Amino acid sequence: MIKSPKEVFLALSGQQKIVFLACLSHDLTIHGRAFALDLTGETQVSAFKGLNELQHQISQQIAHLADASDRYPDEVLWEILQEKAARYSISTYLNQSLDGHAQRLAKRNRKIS
Repeated sequence: MIKSPKEVFLALSGQQKIVFLACLSHDLTIHGRAFALDLTGETQVSAFKGLNELQHQISQQIAHLADASDRYPDEVLWEILQEKAARYSISTYLNQSLDGHAQRLAKRNRKIS
């Protein structure tokens, strides 16, 4: 059975979530390069603002996971990321990164099994 990216993320250990989020952050920076090349005007500005918001939430969650401090519950983080992406019209980019990383994890886990 194929799991959604959210299901994959929720099933991870704390350390694995740190790696997942770091990879997500990296993937999103690649989209940022595309924003610089492919978008213009207010669309570009909005996309970069949204990317900044996503990076803020992701990096904050990584730090809180790493030092075991208070953080948003995983389901709440997921909602925040989806809402921020929708607000700035970059949901396609976020979901592409989430899907890609979840698929890479599933593929890696099949090789290990």
